[in-house]
Amino acid sequence: MKQHKGTSHDKAQSPTPAFLTRSEFTATLRYFVSALALVALCHAGPVRSDEIAPFIGQRYGGSFVDANTGANFDVADDTAFGLVLDFDTEPDKQIEVLLSRQNTYLSTGDPLFTGNPLFDLAIDYYHVGGLYMLPDFDRVRPFVSATIGLTRMAPKRADLTTENRLSLSIGTGAKIFFNKNLGLRFDLRGIYTALNSDTAIFCSGGCSIKVVSSGFVQTEISAALMMRF
Repeated sequence: MKQHKGTSHDKAQSPTPAFLTRSEFTATLRYFVSALALVALCHAGPVRSDEIAPFIGQRYGGSFVDANTGANFDVADDTAFGLVLDFDTEPDKQIEVLLSRQNTYLSTGDPLFTGNPLFDLAIDYYHVGGLYMLPDFDRVRPFVSATIGLTRMAPKRADLTTENRLSLSIGTGAKIFFNKNLGLRFDLRGIYTALNSDTAIFCSGGCSIKVVSSGFVQTEISAALMMRF
């Protein structure tokens, strides 16, 4: 596979960057309007507190096997960053919204493919779910969480298309409160993205990879500054 460099003609035909088309932005916006509507319904009644936690961490893993060649394509381990929003529903339960991005690249050691890395790749997770904090703790609150939503895998090459897939995560961690409004949060999260066996991905005219596996798994470790309002 030879790396394609976009020309000025390509840029003229694609005013919107390859990693965020208008239709994908609209679909993502619709998803989060629905999620926020759910949060609003859960907030009906007594006034409750909310948390916002910008985080940074490291994301590991993720690979594809090409059904045609048997080549293994690996996602490089790299920094992840994003935002977690938590909305109280009960003293120990919260609705959680997860927004997470990793700017990485896809590579292979197979000599049949020229260029290593093959191309830069942004992997985003847009999730909503729930969090349960273990009771009988004071300033340190261990928790478990589970979310479901959308994975966007966006190659940063004009000749390849973005993939949007269903995904889910499970995680554990702890919140450490310095006072009622400020603290730290630590997460360990596993994220599974569903892929149909033998599906083709990153296609634009021709297809770059025909996946033989039925899932894509990453692990994310992060630390966040947590603010409670």
